[in-house]
Amino acid sequence: MTAAILTLFILCLYAQMTSARPLKFSLISKDIEDVNFITAWRGCHDAALRNGDECLHMGDTQIGYFRGQRDAIHKAIDMNVDGIAISVTNSSFIAQDGLPKARANKIPVITFDSDLENPDRHLRRTYIGPNNFEIGTRLAELLKSVRPDGARICIISGGRFDPNLNERIAGIRHTLRGTLPVPDDMPAPLHPPAALKGENGWREDERCPLFNRGDEELGLAQLSQAIQNPTLDFIVPVGDWLLGDTQRLSKIITASGPRAPKLFMATGSPTDEQEELTANGTIDGYVAIDFYRIGELVYRQLRNYALGQNVVIAEEPALRVRQSSALLDQESQPPM
Repeated sequence: MTAAILTLFILCLYAQMTSARPLKFSLISKDIEDVNFITAWRGCHDAALRNGDECLHMGDTQIGYFRGQRDAIHKAIDMNVDGIAISVTNSSFIAQDGLPKARANKIPVITFDSDLENPDRHLRRTYIGPNNFEIGTRLAELLKSVRPDGARICIISGGRFDPNLNERIAGIRHTLRGTLPVPDDMPAPLHPPAALKGENGWREDERCPLFNRGDEELGLAQLSQAIQNPTLDFIVPVGDWLLGDTQRLSKIITASGPRAPKLFMATGSPTDEQEELTANGTIDGYVAIDFYRIGELVYRQLRNYALGQNVVIAEEPALRVRQSSALLDQESQPPM
């Protein structure tokens, strides 16, 4: 009798779940015009569509920045969405205004791409995305493969308080310095460890890091200035802002000549155009992130929570590392 009742309960529960209304989720980007976040939304949208659900792309352009994220959180709550995923721009800001309201309304919140700082993580269920410290480590390893005895570098970042970008900078600095991060640095340090000042031969230019707030135009202008610095060996953007105008990027690199600093960057899923730029040596190497897969995982995790399934997806999107064949050919040439 007990088994029959249990079976009936399971069947009723299944029927209730399958006949439920379509679910609606909000994916809140740092910049809704950024190609990587558009790609993540497409992954979320396509996965949701297969189940008759909806994934909305919300947020602001880079001009609105973290205040735009706060406004998007409030809008998503007012729309009574079934879950929110956010790539965090300023952790403490939305932890004070935005996320507490979502929690009060019992809306599941997860982060993707960029996590909350450690003190604020009670406001989200889990994080979906790459290990950003590892991205920094991989970038540092590319630099070391070219100049094992050290060099002078300039890091380009988005904002001073971007958690994921600070993790990447921390990965670069710890790896080149040859130190292990302390618990407070891992992951999502509020501020990355101190700049490199000659440890193991590695030094950061005193004018760096350069911050562009996600503005591609400003990022290219910063590159144009930095690349003229004769003391620099590497320029290392921890995001792919320079790829917004690849023709201008190519012109800047070409005009600087063969003695220009090498360019290694973190990027989203590589396009054919980016692969060509890497093949011809405009970009000397990259560490790439699969944003489409991140979007798919975001939807799966939000759907789990919306259906009362507290199963955390453990998959970490794979990173792709590539070094320019033109640079490898150059390194293999015997000295003149």
